[in-house]
Amino acid sequence: MAFQITTLMENTALSDRLAAEHGLSLLIEGGGIRLLYDTGGSPRFMLNARTLQIDLAPLDVVVLSHGHYDHTGGTAALLTGREKPDALYLGTGFFEPRYSVKEDGLMEVGAALDENAAAAVGVPCRTVGAEPLSLAPGVWLMSGFTSTDEMEGINPRLLRQRKGMLDADRFEDEVAVVLETEKELALISGCAHVGILSMCRRLEEVFGRPVTTFVGGTHLVSADDARIRHTCDCLRARGMKRLGACHCSGERAGAYFQEHFPGYLPNHVGSQVTIE
Repeated sequence: MAFQITTLMENTALSDRLAAEHGLSLLIEGGGIRLLYDTGGSPRFMLNARTLQIDLAPLDVVVLSHGHYDHTGGTAALLTGREKPDALYLGTGFFEPRYSVKEDGLMEVGAALDENAAAAVGVPCRTVGAEPLSLAPGVWLMSGFTSTDEMEGINPRLLRQRKGMLDADRFEDEVAVVLETEKELALISGCAHVGILSMCRRLEEVFGRPVTTFVGGTHLVSADDARIRHTCDCLRARGMKRLGACHCSGERAGAYFQEHFPGYLPNHVGSQVTIE
């Protein structure tokens, strides 16, 4: 059994024919399922699919990694088009208001999706919890991650409003896709806000084997050099073979991985990764 991951939206593109924006969208195919993971910051990922000669219809499942605009911006267009999926999966508290602290105040960064949008078009909306949820042979969803590494923690500049109160966002709702084959255990993450090392450790506990491939955002864009170095060293030591870091990972982390991680995979719009 094999899976193919195609990057439909990311901050950079392999070709001028492909649109790039601050956001993420990945198409995962295999195991008898077609799964769209995140919808970028706008419907432009759908244009990229056409350019890549990929027909998104039919889609079995759309999974939204967390409630930020740059991962949900094209969902409304998808739900009202011929690509409408059979089901939508979200984490707990996905629709709660979210903000980023800026110098002159708060910037709203929450989900670009109405809470009733899926129901309005007859698409069931299902919640992912901390226990692995099987979608198909070798395809799992997991949420409820927490930061457990000494250098990973909560970003005080990212806030969530809950019951009328603003507090640091702990991203318990972040949903990861896990792909499991005989040879590999792959972690697919939107931003890994709680930390890529913490997420890998949780998967090791649940599946009893190391994560060998990672694809997605690592949110190291504002990390200092010490944390980037620590992340790289720990991933190698824990048995990761391929690292397709993108989106919110940042140029400094990407450059460091390029030099110090032998299995680094520069991931852009149009890139493809096969999990065997």
